[in-house]
Amino acid sequence: MKRFTFFPAIRLALVAGLLFLTACDGNDNTTFVQEYVVENYLFSGEPLTQVRLSQTASVDEAWDFNELAVSDATVRLDLLDDNNNVEKTYSFTESNRQNGIYLPDASDIAEPLRTYRLSIDVPGFDRTLSATTIVPDTFSVITTRLDTVVFQGSEQFEVDVTRSSFPGRQNVYIFTTEALDPREELLTPLAADLYDNGEGDFTLEDFRKGSSPLLNEANYTVNADGSLTIGFPWIAVAFVGPNILTASAIDQNVFNYISSNDAQGGGSTLSPGEIPNILDPIENGRGIFGSMARQSVDIMILPPSGFGSNSQ
Repeated sequence: MKRFTFFPAIRLALVAGLLFLTACDGNDNTTFVQEYVVENYLFSGEPLTQVRLSQTASVDEAWDFNELAVSDATVRLDLLDDNNNVEKTYSFTESNRQNGIYLPDASDIAEPLRTYRLSIDVPGFDRTLSATTIVPDTFSVITTRLDTVVFQGSEQFEVDVTRSSFPGRQNVYIFTTEALDPREELLTPLAADLYDNGEGDFTLEDFRKGSSPLLNEANYTVNADGSLTIGFPWIAVAFVGPNILTASAIDQNVFNYISSNDAQGGGSTLSPGEIPNILDPIENGRGIFGSMARQSVDIMILPPSGFGSNSQ
């Protein structure tokens, strides 16, 4: 299971889950109903991003976005007011370079703590693909306590940030790393073990971006000034050397998707043979439309003494 890819490569896990979901119909494992797949994320305070639209493949077929991309759809994003009335509509235009990619106006920004509804009409399909998200509030980095740390050393990398907010619940974070020098000899022991025993399923690119599990803000220290001290978990680190570390406060759609996708891995709470459905927010289709607020910092992660000797 490729645990070291999430943002922006969530589509890898998404497609894998959707292949299973759409290949089955109740207890009939032979029925396949092709469905439309949507992928889009809003980043609080940042420009709107592209929408990807494709179709699912059956479980015995290779999934290829270029082969299954859907063209000529009408894609729009509505900003809703407190009464769910449309305050503003943003239109998307299909890329002239790649089918199934729909691009927004580069000047449009996702506003924090606002509700957005994505709607897609596909020619010949009599229902509208749609989903809504509430965008988490922005937050900012106050101070970075260290810019160089030893992997799994006594000093953990910590950063003080202002607190984001999300209606009705505490913040939930995902921490991601992006290695800037992803060489095999720089893989951390866990990543090296997965890479060595992957039987050809893994490439270094699969590990270049790593992610942590879901983490509630209650896991972190609230300072007297109301700021939050966040320690980045080592499990998100796949390479020593220069890395970009990102903290993302996620919306409910992303939270539901990740938690239900993780639950498919099983565990003591599941009955034998039980596989829970992935919770995705797309009405009349499959996929993910979610939002998050994020902040990134640069860090140098040094190898500890004897690094690499126990990972071969």
